[in-house]
This record gives sequence, C-alpha cells and structure tokens, in this order.
Amino acid sequence: MSRFSVAKAHVLDHLETLIPELFGVNADPRHHRRGRSWNIAWPWRTRSKPDQTIIWLDGARRGGWCDFVSGERGDAIDLVAVGLQGAVTDETRLHAVAWIEDRFGIRAMSPARRRQIEAEAEAKRKAMEAEAARALKASRDRARKFFFSCAPEILGTQIDTYFRVKRGLDLRGVPNLAPAFRFHPACEYWLGAPRDAEGKKLDRGPVFPALISAMVDKDGRLGACHYTFLRPDGTDKAEAIPFGKDEPKAKMMFPDTSGLMIRATYGPSGLNMEKAADAGIRGIASAAEGIEDAISAGYADPELRSNAAGSLPNFLTAYDHACVSSWILFQDGDWTNPQALSTFRRAERRFRSFRKPVETITMPRAWGKDVNDALRGGEG
Repeated sequence: MSRFSVAKAHVLDHLETLIPELFGVNADPRHHRRGRSWNIAWPWRTRSKPDQTIIWLDGARRGGWCDFVSGERGDAIDLVAVGLQGAVTDETRLHAVAWIEDRFGIRAMSPARRRQIEAEAEAKRKAMEAEAARALKASRDRARKFFFSCAPEILGTQIDTYFRVKRGLDLRGVPNLAPAFRFHPACEYWLGAPRDAEGKKLDRGPVFPALISAMVDKDGRLGACHYTFLRPDGTDKAEAIPFGKDEPKAKMMFPDTSGLMIRATYGPSGLNMEKAADAGIRGIASAAEGIEDAISAGYADPELRSNAAGSLPNFLTAYDHACVSSWILFQDGDWTNPQALSTFRRAERRFRSFRKPVETITMPRAWGKDVNDALRGGEG
C-alpha cells in the first residue's frame, strides 16, 4: 500500500479534527454544517469570505475541497498540503504525507496493520462512491421537480422588476429568450434556517421571491437549479441575506453544477441546441459568468446563442455542442486578482480545446465591470 493511500485514509478518518488544526480561525465553527460541509475563509487570500471555499464532509467527496474564486480543488492530501503551505505541488504533497505520518504515528505501523487500513479504506471508498451516486441522482431529481413546480411566466413578477429597474433591461425585448427561467414567489433561503450545534435544521429559513434558472448538461437535461433571491419588491437582489451569520449570499446553486450551463437565449433560429443541431443549424455562441450578463449579451446581439456558466469555476467544465460554430467569452472587468484571472485563462484553454474559433471580450473599465454595465452605459 502506498504512503499516500495510508495517509489519506487517516485524514478522512479524522477530517473534522484536522480542519481547525490546519486552518485555525479561518475554519469558523459557525460555517460547519455537521456531516455535510465546512466553509472556510481562504487563509492565502486577502478579504476572503467563507462562502468562497468549501470542504466536503460526506460521501465520495469527503476530504475534497474547492476554492470557487481561483477554481482550485483537490483531495484530502491536497487539503493538508494547502493548509500547511498554501499551494498544491508535488513537493507540498510529499510534505503533507510526511506531516500526516508524524501526526498519526504511521511510520511505526506494522505491514499487517497497513494492509488492514488499505482494505478498510477501499471498502469505505466503494461504499461512499455508491452512496454519492445515489444521493446525486436523488438531488438532481429533486432539482427537476422543483424547477418545473415553479411558475413559467416571469413577466409581471419581481423578476421582471429586477431586470427592468436594477439591470435596465426589458425582458420583453430579449430575442428568443430561452425557457430556462422560472419564478418562485416565496422561495426558502435554506442557509438562513436556524440550526442546532450539530447543524440540524430547527425551522424553515426566511423566504424571498426568487429567479430559478435551469442548469443543463450537454444533452439539455436539467441537472441543477440556480437561485437568485430578490427583495420583496424586486428592485434588487436580497443582499441583506446572511451566509451563516455574517456574509451576504443572494445567489446559490444546487446540487453539483459541474458540466452544466444556463442556456439564456437561443439565437436567431429560436431552437434549443439539440433541435438546432438536428436541423443542421450552426452559429456563434457566447458564455458569460452571470445570468444577467448572458441575457444582456443575447439582447445586444440577437445573433448570439448566449449562455451563463453560473460561476467562474463552472467555466472549467463547460461543454461544446454541434450547433456551435465559434465561441465568444465575456470576461468581467473586475477579475483583477491573480486567482480569478488564472481561472479564466484556464477556461480559455478549455474552450480552445474544442478546436473552434474563440474570442475573449473584456469590458473596458469606463464601461463598467461586465456586459450588463456596458449595456446600461457604464452605470455599474
């Protein structure tokens, strides 16, 4: 059995103890959802927020982590490496294994005990993977049922008000807006629900009107929902919503969104990707991070088939399609930190791997930070 396997098994068995040991005050217990996840403030980035980095505690993902700003992610060994030295490299991984061996006295174990740990770890891994697959399927089924239970008519709702008042965009004028958007008049903000010391939900969270957006895979199958919580009057996002007890987080996605996008507009054909491909229709597609930017791009240029990634890291798992002849990527003008820029450069490389023309458009600072700001004349 490899050193890495034994070390990883010990990290997974003692994960809840090691997280505060590695990250100290950045692992605030208030952001520990018992048995599910632990959000931490990334210690290697100034002004980091707990909702930007997650460590998973359940299922096959246990010990895995993702920093949503940089797009960095890894396994339990990588978690120790980054906790100790702030980076994941071959050298820091080896150092992490040595630290784990010292921490748990692994070097003194007999070969028989190591083989026992290996067998137990393999059995746990297979069981967790099977359970994770079942849980993800159940979560995706829940997301589909929830989306189709929401109202398909968004005009005349707080969503309509939000786009008109806050975003300067009349949804009635958006050519071939996709049916990816639905309205919920009183959507629960579940992160705001009261919980006991073990993270068990005690009561329902506060409710807000919400824009519910379908996140679909390369075959057009809905796999997750994107939630945008709005003020009761719809004039802005509900930025007063707390994450835990302190951080605003008016947008959420559930469940896992890897390999999913929000198809915002259908381009001049008015057909979804699958029907356009079947009809032999190809055209230019675009990808922006946010829904508002994707809809704004489709409004500004009806020739575009416009899509939203939902988050910057989601660009890294975006898919190509037979109906797309070339791609335009919209880069936000406020992605000035090295982590965000590095993630976007990786996203560009992914889109270029589709072997189709790719153009990146970055908003000039005078126009605002994104497509919607530019559309409104730099009012962002």
